[in-house]
Amino acid sequence: PYQGYLGQGLTKFVFRGRYNNTDYAVLQCKCIRSRDVDNEKDLLGELEILHLSQYFLDSFYRRGEEEDVHNLPKMKWNITGAFIGKLTQKLADAPNNGEEDLHSLVFSCFMVLQLLPTGALCNEIKFSGNAEVGVNNDSLRSAIDAYAHHVAVDSMYEMIISDIQGDANGDSGYWDHGKPAISEFLESHKCNKFCNTLGLDTKVPPLSLFNTICKGPLCIGFD
Repeated sequence: PYQGYLGQGLTKFVFRGRYNNTDYAVLQCKCIRSRDVDNEKDLLGELEILHLSQYFLDSFYRRGEEEDVHNLPKMKWNITGAFIGKLTQKLADAPNNGEEDLHSLVFSCFMVLQLLPTGALCNEIKFSGNAEVGVNNDSLRSAIDAYAHHVAVDSMYEMIISDIQGDANGDSGYWDHGKPAISEFLESHKCNKFCNTLGLDTKVPPLSLFNTICKGPLCIGFD
């Protein structure tokens, strides 16, 4: 992308947009991996996961209230006001070889999130890797690990939300490694002070014993 470019990760570009006089981050998948139809599917999948993540974070704090745990750090997902948008006009064709690409969008579909304030002193923290679970010691990192454990328990081991992502059906997106990812998390996770005080299960029955027909978490109040 050309105008408003903010940065990029392994799979997406991010650039600045304005909506209702507010700065937003506009995200699209990189064309290295995606076609237009893949980009739309992946962004819709990520938006759904964001909503699921906040849903489970809310239930994480409810568990804290029920277990009389009041020292959990305050956290939230960047989901308020998030939406998927589509261009109303056809995207211009890509330039020929040797011509400068002045596109601000790669595809016609895009995801919009609130642009979080950052500065020169901003330091991003990685809580887990895409091939290993987090093993953290300070309060915030320990709470993140306990939250990941809570998601597994609260969904009856049908889902985890971590950098090792998966649900039992393995169909939430290209990042979803299904049951093997859930098993890897459960085998590798080390319970910490929050896991213990929240009463999170430490012994897990085989995943084969759980129902795998559902398409989402099993918590009450979620269709």
